[in-house]
Amino acid sequence: MWYPWLAGQLRALGMEVDLQAFPDPLYARESIWVPFAVDTLGLNESTVLVGHSSGAACALRLMEKYKVRGCVLVSAYHTDLGDDLERASGYFSRPFDWVAMRRNCPWIVQFHSKNDHLVPVKVARDVAQLLQPTEYVERDRDGHFQEEEYPCFVEVLRRYL
Repeated sequence: MWYPWLAGQLRALGMEVDLQAFPDPLYARESIWVPFAVDTLGLNESTVLVGHSSGAACALRLMEKYKVRGCVLVSAYHTDLGDDLERASGYFSRPFDWVAMRRNCPWIVQFHSKNDHLVPVKVARDVAQLLQPTEYVERDRDGHFQEEEYPCFVEVLRRYL
């Protein structure tokens, strides 16, 4: 997917990028992913979070508790979407603290596609509304963002980095 490509683009802009595979990729459990981001990757106030799909759910929970420089959400959602694996992940077991997220993160950019087959566009629009003010970029035909490159990410991110 696009993760290595974006890492290269960000490095070219002078950013330090830590691109490691998260443990527990199938279940994406909060109890594993949040400590990994904090303890192993060294999340801190200069971190720019980039979260795609389950990674976006993780980024939302991280922003509730930790100050970060900014956040990029791709195919974000705030419910379990009626899916047993999502329900078991732990991210959706309690309400999100949208106020804390805005307090801990100066800027948030969210990308979603109208034809995402996994996350309905209405759900992404709800997330964008709950995170206001944020920049919400809605695309027409990018599905669940599973291709190798998305130049639109870099075009928007240049304004924040």
